[in-house]
Amino acid sequence: MPLNKNVRDCQHIKVTGVQCGSPGMRGEQFCYFHQRMLRGVSTPPNARLHPIAMIENEEAIQASLMEVINALARNHIDLRRADLILKALHIAVKNSRRARFDMNEDEMVREVPEYAAPPAPVKAKPQVRKQEAPKEKELPRIAVEDAIAQVQASALANIGKPKPRQAEVTPIAAPFDPAQRKPAARAGMPSTTQVAVNQRNTRT
Repeated sequence: MPLNKNVRDCQHIKVTGVQCGSPGMRGEQFCYFHQRMLRGVSTPPNARLHPIAMIENEEAIQASLMEVINALARNHIDLRRADLILKALHIAVKNSRRARFDMNEDEMVREVPEYAAPPAPVKAKPQVRKQEAPKEKELPRIAVEDAIAQVQASALANIGKPKPRQAEVTPIAAPFDPAQRKPAARAGMPSTTQVAVNQRNTRT
């Protein structure tokens, strides 16, 4: 029974048929747990963790398990993702016996200290290397002048000299072979003697 008569009890009825009896939330019909499970409660804005991931004790693991079952029943989650979440909850059950988030409450930090900001990294300027054109090998000046003088001397020496004519090569005819026969007439074409006989017959 609630201590204050103005506080309403949670109206949720369990599977066994017994009413919850926990103090209900202000202006609501259920306690916080059943209000969250049945209707949902407001969560902090920009929260880093999803409510289903807050498995800080064994009761939270059971609540997360109920969320997964509900999502599967309503077809709000695919089987692959549900399988991964159930495996994670199985690991959480094994670790829950050794994990304690409420120990040493007297020694807990009450205020987060203000840490000094790390110094900004100094960005090094990229060094741009200038690509130098490959230097051509310089020949000695004396060698260049000697080469030019030799070319000029050879050009002056060839001036006025007639160019040698190339001998014309006449093709040599093959010797006449009396034994060589005339080529055979083409197939289907009449010979010259046959043409002469045909012309004589036509005149007569």
